[in-house]
Amino acid sequence: MKARKFLHDLQKLQVHLDLRPVLFLTLMYGVVAFLPFGIFGWLQNEDGLMEWGSVALLILSAINAFRLQKQSPQGWERLGWLLFLLLCCLFIGEEISWGERLHGAGIDAIRSINTQGETNLHNIAVFQGKGLLHLGWAGLGLILGLAGFVFRTAPLIPATRFTLYFTVPAIWYLGFEFCRKAGECLITVANHQEIYELLIIAGLYLHTRNWCRKRGISTRILATG
Repeated sequence: MKARKFLHDLQKLQVHLDLRPVLFLTLMYGVVAFLPFGIFGWLQNEDGLMEWGSVALLILSAINAFRLQKQSPQGWERLGWLLFLLLCCLFIGEEISWGERLHGAGIDAIRSINTQGETNLHNIAVFQGKGLLHLGWAGLGLILGLAGFVFRTAPLIPATRFTLYFTVPAIWYLGFEFCRKAGECLITVANHQEIYELLIIAGLYLHTRNWCRKRGISTRILATG
């Protein structure tokens, strides 16, 4: 009876809150982390499957934002979706170092102060040393995850049911940065930021897909309207 009641309460909760981030993290740390052959690292390390998954979701989010701006009823909303589109393109460029690994061209002045020796801004040593990258992700996660409780119907703000995609990573980034500076923690906080970047970006994709469906816009990749 207790198990049945728990499942019933869980189903009721899922109507108002997307619990997939919790299930995803449970699977990652409860199952995948113990698999052999370095599968966990292959998935979440730099240039791993999750990083490229994030890029794919950003591309889909950008496509959805482009479709939404074309059918936005108000000018300010159209401008908002265009800015969202530009931010997605910026994130994509930064994530793949603006294609430097493919074409080999880069900016030496940035490479020389970049922790990866590549042309991107988010890995500049001073940003890394001061924790600005992690704090930036934490701030973004908190804003996107909590703003929906205030602006419940704003098209550019993720719905409250997507809050875990943003608030859970925000908490992790704050914890990671605190542990990094303190040098010790009650628990070990490993650098698994690709996992939490993927969650935030998945939340953004679901947000754009949600509004496309509300507006009757197809989210198929080859759709034209």
